Amino acid sequence: MCGIAGTINWGDARVVARMTDVQSHRGPDDRGVMFFPEERVGLGHRRLSIIDLSSAGHQPMSSEDEQLWITFNGEIYNFKELRSELEDRGHRFRSATDTEVILHLYQEYGPDFVTRLNGMFAFAIFDRSARKILFARDHIGIKPLYYYHDKARLLFGSEIKAILKSGGYTPDVNWQGIRDYFTFSCVPCPETAFKGIRQLPPAHTMTFDLGSNELKFERYWDIGQAIEEASSLGDARARLKELLADSVRRQMISDVPLGAFLSGGVDSPILVGLAAQASSRPVKTFTIAFEGKNLEFFDERDAAREVAQKFGTEHHEIAVSINDPLGMLHLVSSFDQPFGNPTAYLMYLISKHTRPEAAVALCGAGGDELFAGYPRYRAIRLARLFRYVPTPAISAAKMLLGLFSDDNQTATLRRAREFLNALAPDFTRQFVNWTYYLDEDEKSQLLRGLATEEPFKPSSRLLEGYFEASDIEDLGNRVLAADVQTFLLDNLLEYTDKMSMAVGLEVRVPFLDPRVVAHALAIPFSEKLGYRRGKLVLRELFADFLPPAIRSAPKKGFVPPLGVWMRECLDGYFDQQMTREDTEGNGIFNWGYIQELRHRHSSGAADYSYELFSIMMFDTWHRQYIIGNQSLDEVTSPI
Repeated sequence: MCGIAGTINWGDARVVARMTDVQSHRGPDDRGVMFFPEERVGLGHRRLSIIDLSSAGHQPMSSEDEQLWITFNGEIYNFKELRSELEDRGHRFRSATDTEVILHLYQEYGPDFVTRLNGMFAFAIFDRSARKILFARDHIGIKPLYYYHDKARLLFGSEIKAILKSGGYTPDVNWQGIRDYFTFSCVPCPETAFKGIRQLPPAHTMTFDLGSNELKFERYWDIGQAIEEASSLGDARARLKELLADSVRRQMISDVPLGAFLSGGVDSPILVGLAAQASSRPVKTFTIAFEGKNLEFFDERDAAREVAQKFGTEHHEIAVSINDPLGMLHLVSSFDQPFGNPTAYLMYLISKHTRPEAAVALCGAGGDELFAGYPRYRAIRLARLFRYVPTPAISAAKMLLGLFSDDNQTATLRRAREFLNALAPDFTRQFVNWTYYLDEDEKSQLLRGLATEEPFKPSSRLLEGYFEASDIEDLGNRVLAADVQTFLLDNLLEYTDKMSMAVGLEVRVPFLDPRVVAHALAIPFSEKLGYRRGKLVLRELFADFLPPAIRSAPKKGFVPPLGVWMRECLDGYFDQQMTREDTEGNGIFNWGYIQELRHRHSSGAADYSYELFSIMMFDTWHRQYIIGNQSLDEVTSPI
């Protein structure tokens, strides 16, 4: 796991070094910079040593004839099988790394070799003979790759800050991306908060031609087309168990200490159980133990202890008492753009406390999206039933819910209100409304008139097409596939990468092996979601892995008590940092509308904690990166 950076037709070795070193937190073990004056191509690399800790793994790495050079971020889990295949075809290796295997695959098969990779990755291969640079990102988008292309010039990096450090880009706001942010609480791929800086989408390659200075994009994998249904439900279940076990086994390959995050849910105990079966030594497990007011509901140490005892793990409980939640705002320096999901803070904390004991950790990300773990998936079934409920009855229910005060402790009342308010003939708009935050009317009230070259587009456009009849006939599974390609990608994988790499920890996600993803989406939705809980197929397949309390428990979620924090300690940010004079002077927000959201939240009329937190994170980002841009030299250590 590493940080990569580079330039084409811009700068020199010193520029590449700056871009590389600003990501030192991603790779504290080694540093490499190569610049090719004749072609004006620069490659940089920060290394977190995981496989082959020797100097043979130094990057940028070249082929034997030095015509190919690579800077690579990620892990290829099937590299040993691929290496054996290449050796049979006459290839010889100088290291034990997966990086060198990628170079030989390119030599043997050309750019199409990417389809053979099983892993998480983002890389750039400079082919000097062909005068081309090939970029690629993994199937699901676990590892990021950002780039800026301006005529002949191209800048890239694992983080946006590398591009900002190049001196070849002047920060400017992508206002369409910001409007989308206030719906999704993150800026959806392939956009970023910066005008002109984009992300390479998952399952894509991008080729830069040094002759024409043009970019060419190709998609090498598609979820819908990858699905292969089993001949029977029994075969599907057996195959799922086999694939998950193989994914965990592959992802345990490491030359440094490896552990696993362990919660009181379903996903991580399954991974821990499979890891314990595949390991000859006790697995290291890590659980956050929340302490303090309003955190009791989120404490899962008792259930995690049962799992740890069952599998004989070397268990670590991380006591966390959050006295100053305003510390979450510093996370902007790791994301380089506004990010409104406060769960990122919890991921940072568990990563920070895991790192002294392990350099690699398994994580259960993806289990909810593949196996219907979120409560919102029940809305799909309920929405169908509500088609037969008279409109006056729905209106009466809305009025009744409006009489109750929200205690900000749980999301139950908020979910009920959002469900009823979201009911609409248009399923896409309905799904966006009950899953996400501000709609177009609310954003128009929050954001003042901003001059842009083109009219703003509705955020719901980003989900159009996912719910239409396609390769996935089951509507429920179409919703899950949409979440894998949007919510999981832009939100969960984004904070998993940024928060773990902020402390130099590599996090692996066995549920997101492309084979597991494609197979899981072929299992009928009805096998995943029951009337009281989701993940039915996982609970039944791995019942012997799960203590009784976990097997029957509803989902808690890995989320902090943001509603309470906003009311009790975060709300002061608006009085201190976003005064009326300051806010109206910036010309971005409607100050009066923010006060309305604050009042409705503090009074209990509704839970607007996520909307308010998103405003705070945007304001922090805008001050640091757009107005001042004064702290880029300090962002290598975010907290």
